[in-house]
Amino acid sequence: MGLTVLVLLGAGCGRASTGSTGSTGSSSPSATSGKVVPAAPPPAPVVWSTCASDATIQCGTVSVPIDYRHPADGMLAVAVTRAVALGSDPIGTLLFNPGGPGESGNQILPVLLGLFPAAIRQSFNIVSFDPRGTGSSNPLRCGTPPSALTSVRSVPTGPGRPLPGTTAFTAMARACETRAPALVPFIDSTETARDMDRIREALGLDRISYYGLSYGTVLGAAYADLFPGRVATMVLDGAVDVNATLARQAVQEAPAAERSLEHLFAQCSAQSDCPLGSDPKATFTTVSASLTRRPLPAPGHGDPYPVTVGDLDTATLFALSVPSSTTPYEAAVAAAGQGNGAPLRALALELATDIDGSPLVDPLWAITCNDAADHPGPVAAGTLARSLDRRYPLLGAYSATYSLGGCVSWPAARQPIADLHPDEPRPVLVIGNTGDPNTPIIGGAHLAGIFPDGRLLTWQGWGHTWLLSGPDDPCMQRSVTAYLTGGTLPHPGAVCS
Repeated sequence: MGLTVLVLLGAGCGRASTGSTGSTGSSSPSATSGKVVPAAPPPAPVVWSTCASDATIQCGTVSVPIDYRHPADGMLAVAVTRAVALGSDPIGTLLFNPGGPGESGNQILPVLLGLFPAAIRQSFNIVSFDPRGTGSSNPLRCGTPPSALTSVRSVPTGPGRPLPGTTAFTAMARACETRAPALVPFIDSTETARDMDRIREALGLDRISYYGLSYGTVLGAAYADLFPGRVATMVLDGAVDVNATLARQAVQEAPAAERSLEHLFAQCSAQSDCPLGSDPKATFTTVSASLTRRPLPAPGHGDPYPVTVGDLDTATLFALSVPSSTTPYEAAVAAAGQGNGAPLRALALELATDIDGSPLVDPLWAITCNDAADHPGPVAAGTLARSLDRRYPLLGAYSATYSLGGCVSWPAARQPIADLHPDEPRPVLVIGNTGDPNTPIIGGAHLAGIFPDGRLLTWQGWGHTWLLSGPDDPCMQRSVTAYLTGGTLPHPGAVCS
């Protein structure tokens, strides 16, 4: 699953077959059970107005069918935002998705605008959106407390035991089925990719340029698979291995997260004032064992869940992915070692809530599980967690919970992503970080390989995605700018460090 900036977050996660519409537009008929179903009418052009939350950003909506196979069953409004190009003569529009899954693209757009290369801000209007079921686009709210999921343990107590979070994840799945039965099955990447094409139409564009972070790489790949002729340029940064199963993604992530944590420990130990002492790894292991045996009291303020080793794992992955968090990770771990779990819980919740504090867990798992062809059961998931824990004892088991935990009791997917292979020979730029703890570099190589002319650009750096972790790198800026403004891909095997 893919995570981004103040979320996570994925499990960023793509898992996919996008159906069989080919390059058919959203205004064309569709066939269901041998019966031709009239398509939804083309969307009206976006009417832009100044956003109430930020006067520098414009807001609008695009009407989309809840179910593209049965558009007469109802429509919903997808919220979109636009940052107008800084230059006087922009060359186009860049559609942007920051990942998650579940994150509000509209809330994050103003935060990330300054990270784009200056030439991109000069040349493009940048448009983002809240994918269906998130943010201001019919958000899925099943009532799942985020801390109920951050606090679940990652390692079963013994062989043959279910994943420890099974009870909490089952309650979430049942609550979503009960509260939003008409919406939940249609919150997936395939429908969102079709929504993206409605946005293209509403913007009056023949083709789109696109920049996707983390889970946004899943959306980009799904869009290119459905509408290959409508892609001008596409950057997929922090690439998810879209055709891998959830279990395979967990296996890929575990060593990457472990390596990133070892790097964090090495950095901290090199500082004389490291909050984790001279041996950060030993301190982490001690705190982990203590929280496993005896969770700390709930932080209060309406949060009744004790602080557990699950919070430590969740906070750790978030800190590795978004090291600029306002809650210092090393200090939070040290505080937990002294009996104060509140800072650790606060950091864990940054992975499970959006910028405005709204919970991400329900839409995150709806998208993840509705995209997945295979949902490992509780015992299979628990067995995987134990296996990863043996191989990567610091954080390995959490990769199973993070990648597939919410799917152990989720209903079968309606249109999963399982075999994406876009057939349009248009150049696509895929970016992978050698030190990404969330979307390992192997996913970038695999994602680039599904495109007839996909090109992997490797960034030698730590953190999740290049844009979030190293936006000032001049080599990367030159490569991304040359591609988006002129279609020029870096040479095969290109590396920026």
